[in-house]
Amino acid sequence: MAVSTGYEGEDQPLSLFPNFSAENIPSTKIGGQARQCAAVVLRSPRQDRHAFMPSASSPAVMKKDVLNPTGSVVPVACRSVSGRMQAKFSLQIQDGASLAAWRFKLPADGIRLIICLWMSICVPVSGLELQSKREDVPVSVQKPLSPQGFIPVHPKRPLCLFNARDWRARIDSTWGEGLPAEQKLEIFDRFWNVIDRKFACFQDLDVDWNALRALYRPEVENNVSRGRFAAIMNHMALALKESHTYIDDRVVNWNTAPAPGIPLLCVGGWGDAGHFGAGLTPLPDSTLLVYKTVPSHPLGLKPGDIVLGYNGIPWKHLYPDLIKAQLPLYGRWWGCSESAYGHSWLMAAGLNWHLFEVIDVIQFEGGDTLHLSTEPMRNQSMHLFCSEQVVVPGVSMLEMDEFLAGKAVSFGILEGTRIGYVYVWGWYGDAEEAFYHAVDSLINKSPTEGLIIDFRTNFGGNMLLSNKGLELLFNQSVSTIGFVSRSDPDDHLSMRSAASPGDYVIPGNPYNHYGKPLAVLTGPGARSSGDQVALRMTFHPMARLFGRPTTASFNSPAVLEFRDYPWSSAYAEADAYLVTRPGHYLTHDEFKVDEKVWLTPEDVARGHDTVVEAAAQWIHKTTNAFPDPVAGHYPGLFRLGQNYPNPFNPTTTIPFFLPWNSSVCVQVFDVRGREAFRVLDEGLGPGENSIPIDASGLPGGIYYYRIKSGGFICAKKMVVLK
Repeated sequence: MAVSTGYEGEDQPLSLFPNFSAENIPSTKIGGQARQCAAVVLRSPRQDRHAFMPSASSPAVMKKDVLNPTGSVVPVACRSVSGRMQAKFSLQIQDGASLAAWRFKLPADGIRLIICLWMSICVPVSGLELQSKREDVPVSVQKPLSPQGFIPVHPKRPLCLFNARDWRARIDSTWGEGLPAEQKLEIFDRFWNVIDRKFACFQDLDVDWNALRALYRPEVENNVSRGRFAAIMNHMALALKESHTYIDDRVVNWNTAPAPGIPLLCVGGWGDAGHFGAGLTPLPDSTLLVYKTVPSHPLGLKPGDIVLGYNGIPWKHLYPDLIKAQLPLYGRWWGCSESAYGHSWLMAAGLNWHLFEVIDVIQFEGGDTLHLSTEPMRNQSMHLFCSEQVVVPGVSMLEMDEFLAGKAVSFGILEGTRIGYVYVWGWYGDAEEAFYHAVDSLINKSPTEGLIIDFRTNFGGNMLLSNKGLELLFNQSVSTIGFVSRSDPDDHLSMRSAASPGDYVIPGNPYNHYGKPLAVLTGPGARSSGDQVALRMTFHPMARLFGRPTTASFNSPAVLEFRDYPWSSAYAEADAYLVTRPGHYLTHDEFKVDEKVWLTPEDVARGHDTVVEAAAQWIHKTTNAFPDPVAGHYPGLFRLGQNYPNPFNPTTTIPFFLPWNSSVCVQVFDVRGREAFRVLDEGLGPGENSIPIDASGLPGGIYYYRIKSGGFICAKKMVVLK
């Protein structure tokens, strides 16, 4: 059986409100003015064959034929009406036999109409489908599409109206039976036992791992569908709230694309957000700010718009219910700390459009609240790299193809300033040399007054790839963290040393010192080594952190293999601790940020990055605390240039810049750190300076020249040829 709608006149579909009652007639904005929606409910219970409930301000005329008694409310349509018009709705059997028809006349007051049918007619509600006689107008309920390779037989009720039993039926029918029960048990037991005996991050975690086994194992033993088994395993891993720790069926969780009719719940939103074509980030009230979109977004979204939720329900209320429904998971990672965990679920609002018919949006321009059909999102092919960052003028951002090719770093100078800027999206690929080159260029070869290093999205990798670049910033080595692992497989909290703190020392160079403001930008998109290097930056005396806490996955993962099955898994094998606080483990701990600041609708709509602007203002304020600089130069700008020529024999010149009258000491050292000779030790005036060096008395080799003036110390390498 199918429900069809036919209507006359010009109108536009707006939204669907599935849980209508006389007490919760929704409000909306049409033409910038708030109006209460008119409501029409058609019923046919045995005692009262029909009931008509318009709003007091919007009378209507109804003609009705008798329907059989029913037991379910089926939302048929919700649309705005402009001008005096008639809308005709008919209920039909698929062979075309008409059962009932209604015609309404509405006043020209720009109202919204909600129509519900209460029906049974000996056909279950799951057999209903809404179709439109006008092809150019999307409707709220459609037959689901399926990814290539899956042809599930699904009920046609909107996914958003499902209860737990409906979800389970949809999950079961999508991926079929899967492995035999004994093989599912083998996977289940292997994962549960490894976590029980080796997982290193049970500290500060509210989970009863034994209870989860008691809950799920009997169900698996009695056999469950492939989709249900994947969901059980996904949600066991989710209960650990650790972003390295996961277990996935590669077919269900990786190779099935989210689409209408596919019961996959997306988490996170960093990286490719092409499924939605827009990047969302949570605001303080848990609504979602659109900060980036593809050109000509199918729903017309623009930066600055706000996504509220779906079908009149805020996303912050929807996602916990979807987690409880235990859909299989699709996405990259969830946060470890309380704030990062919530952030990772909130930002996934847009990526879950395939589960709903109507998305609720507040437009930045005009402030109108719109209830948009998600139908235009079907079959779109979009790609968008999302990182919770806004493009900064003067600094290039990686494109998707560059990111996939292994590039992790870009840098430049903020337009209109002398502030150096470095994006680091991961510690892999060319990150070591690229980060070193970026820092060296900005502090030694450019007239910068401060440095911003942006880790707001960082996919992790090898934290030690940061060493070479950090050595340019630190003038002494710093001990930071150590690692521990489980010492007793029967005690979740018993730990032993797993890696010496000596392996994670930040290397310092006594000839280097960065004495200028150093702003570090962080956010929940920084995970693993992204967490770790952000933590390393806190040991620099000039560093100040801006943004939001990182994911807090301060641990080391191990791969868990399932060679005979298409499953992938990993788990946290070792947790980190600060050398100053042994016994206090960092995973799940809130990472401290000096200045909590995040993107705002007003700034995003103007193309500005709120976090970057806060960091830049701090740098300017800090440098302005120095004495007045030379005219035309930024304050606080000492600079040591590279000697020229280099290599040389026997003479070369060292250039440097002083912003004010200063006492200057220039020395030359050999590779063992012994002073070869002192070039200069006297007071000099502000401006560009240079001093010649004669190395006739030195043997050939590598040397370092160092300048010291007040708190500014900097050294560079030179080569003497003989």
